[in-house]
Amino acid sequence: MDDRKEVLPLRIVAARFISADEQAGLIELDRIAADASRVIQSRYLLLCSALAATAFATMITLGPGIFLTLSETPGADTVVIIGLVCFVLTMAVFASWRVFQYGGMKASAPQTALYANADDPAARNLERLFSLLQRESTLRAFYRTTKGARRDIDHRYFFGKLRAAHVARDGTIRSALFGPVGFWFDRELFLDAEVLKLIADAKAEPSRVGAPRKYDYTDAVMSLIEHPDVRKIDIAKKRGNQKLVVGLLEDWYRSRRREVPGETQLSSYAKQILETIAKNRSS
Repeated sequence: MDDRKEVLPLRIVAARFISADEQAGLIELDRIAADASRVIQSRYLLLCSALAATAFATMITLGPGIFLTLSETPGADTVVIIGLVCFVLTMAVFASWRVFQYGGMKASAPQTALYANADDPAARNLERLFSLLQRESTLRAFYRTTKGARRDIDHRYFFGKLRAAHVARDGTIRSALFGPVGFWFDRELFLDAEVLKLIADAKAEPSRVGAPRKYDYTDAVMSLIEHPDVRKIDIAKKRGNQKLVVGLLEDWYRSRRREVPGETQLSSYAKQILETIAKNRSS
């Protein structure tokens, strides 16, 4: 076995595709996921609302309708028919979301991935990783069952528009992901591979440490972790912590006369700072 192979979370592999600095790559992944989540948020909320409405209508009509039919109550057939219509509408809502993600009820070909900015260098490098995983080859991502058994996943899992969700830590895009079979899929995926060889095969170009970027995410995050106001934060309290850190990040960029990232990006960085603080204090 090649000693250079590693079993790593797919999220870590993706971070290395994006940046030579793994931590900077993770920050970029969070930004990409947050921006993509914002793009689909309204559509996903509409889906959830429609699903809740049709499922509720099914519950209050189909169940009672069956009971009324068994008790031979007049008009029971009408109630059952209404319930069946509501059930069909519920299935139609699910089907519409699958069609949106995979271009049809079956995942037959890769769809154009959904990003806030498809020309973003980080998104392009991420797509180079996904292009490898879309091949029907020996390279297989996998997840672990609750008993620790390995389960390889089909390459078609990376065909959907929301494939960035596979490397997202959280957010709307993560909760909205359907697999090519079944419904929601939120397993943490792993890859057994030689990452540097994958990067070379995919012709990815991870950003280098010190390379100019529109926003200096890493410096901002690292400098604020030791900020006096941040060190005073009560992690157990939680309320208001993220707002405080977002404000400090805005001040950091303005004090250096740099363009301030959007609110979604700042919130993502603030969350990461708070998670790092919590982890450091627990250890």
